Amino acid sequence: MTEKARRHEQILALIRQEAIGTQEDLAKSLQESGILTTQSTLSKDIKELQVSKVPTGDGGFRYRIPETRSSLSGRGLFQRKLVDFVVGIDGAENMLVLKTITGHAQGVCEALDQAEWPEIVGTIAGENTIFVLCRSSEHREELGKRIAAFKGEI
Repeated sequence: MTEKARRHEQILALIRQEAIGTQEDLAKSLQESGILTTQSTLSKDIKELQVSKVPTGDGGFRYRIPETRSSLSGRGLFQRKLVDFVVGIDGAENMLVLKTITGHAQGVCEALDQAEWPEIVGTIAGENTIFVLCRSSEHREELGKRIAAFKGEI
């Protein structure tokens, strides 16, 4: 199980067991279970898990897990990001360059990182450009074709 999957599992378990109302409380509970995370990562996790806040009877709020999560999770969300935000694919040698709609490079880059594809050494994102360092030029070609296929361009 990946670190992210383990963290997601623990977040869901904590929300089911406790009345947690803030990210700070959730982070503290995670830390007590041996999982350290940043506020930024926790915020992304909450969004991915589609956790929402609901009012409590005493005027406060608590996190709630939706009864049914939408299909925009996991592979579906990843493919949606590629389809909706990647507008160009190019590259040279072992560097793949993805162009995105302005402001979406970070999200697509994070999705690529989470995919943990073995041909990717690392990624860097700006506002609308992602540099993907691949293990070889052959890997860059394969990866470009895979992303184009996700987008329905092949």
